[in-house]
Amino acid sequence: MALSKNRISYLLEAYSSRKATREEEQELFAWLEKGKDRPVKKHVEELVAHYNSNELVPSVDWEHLYQKIIEEKNARDIQSAGRPIRWTRWAAAAAVLLLLGAGYFFASYKVPQKLAAIQRPKKNDIAPPNAVNAVLTLNNGQKIILDSTGNGILAMQGAVNVIKMADGQIAYQGTSNDKEYNILSNPRGSKVISLVLADSSRVWLNAASSLRYPTAFTGNERKVEVTGEAYFEVTHNEAMPFVVSNEKTNVRVLGTRFNVNAYDDESSVNVTLLQGSVSLTTINKKQPTIVKPGEQARIDESGRVELSDKVDLEEVMAWKNGFFSYKSADIGAIMRQISRWYNVDVVFEKPVHEKFYAEVPRNTSVSVLLKMLEATKAVHFKIGEKTISVMP
Repeated sequence: MALSKNRISYLLEAYSSRKATREEEQELFAWLEKGKDRPVKKHVEELVAHYNSNELVPSVDWEHLYQKIIEEKNARDIQSAGRPIRWTRWAAAAAVLLLLGAGYFFASYKVPQKLAAIQRPKKNDIAPPNAVNAVLTLNNGQKIILDSTGNGILAMQGAVNVIKMADGQIAYQGTSNDKEYNILSNPRGSKVISLVLADSSRVWLNAASSLRYPTAFTGNERKVEVTGEAYFEVTHNEAMPFVVSNEKTNVRVLGTRFNVNAYDDESSVNVTLLQGSVSLTTINKKQPTIVKPGEQARIDESGRVELSDKVDLEEVMAWKNGFFSYKSADIGAIMRQISRWYNVDVVFEKPVHEKFYAEVPRNTSVSVLLKMLEATKAVHFKIGEKTISVMP
């Protein structure tokens, strides 16, 4: 079956960034060999042509660049059976030029300046978040806007100090028997914020997310409440399990690493385990479901739990690692992420049914990601001041 441009772009980018699986490498090389290299050039030319002269300065010697790709590919080592064939970094030219624009490619791979292309800002564009706009609400109702405060002690709650570290991380130091709860809220259009709880467990909060937690843990469990998306690295304490709660589920752990995606506008709550072991119960299923490393539990509106071991951990964790990453994602899921990160409203003028493959840094303007999606010719966008319209 012929590969779509979207799929080709994804395979090239995954290979060039050394993230492709063996199956993806085999798929890419089968496509290359079948076309005897000619589709590579055609694909590059078509997608480069997608960028008009108002957006990229056409100062790249494309023929020279293409010849370098072919030379490097032809010079690759054909290794012993069972080991992947490596196509060297010039393969990144096609992927990154297509997906991120020539400026990003040349910055990453240090091609001579004479080949550099410049990406010019668009009239209607939306920049990524440039600050952490999170708000810390103390037990007494006092609100602290973190971007407006300096480093050091933010508050003293009993014997516990709330500290803003030099890197912007919030940390709790000290012990107390008092039951005081704080709420850390990270709104739309805010950078990811991290938090060190009183037991030294660490939490990262995505945009449009919040965490309610005690200033110190007492009793027989460590319980926190989450909305939106959070990644946890929990300090082991067998005598005091760690419990993450939301409206649909309770996740119970001793010490582990896992991600919780519990946005209200998603069809399910997804709990993905990277390390350790977790058990979860839902509103209508008290018998715990055990989740193993590499698995994802999906809890639907009715509380039904579906376990899957076919989960891409890099895709799940891309938000924490500074990327948008999509592997056969529908446009609705993509635009919900864009809405939260760039603080924009999304309007669908007509349905779009294509599945998309893409990876792009989250610190780029929204037009870069949208251009990459538009290169498939399956979707188009119109950027307003605080809105993005989607159409086939």
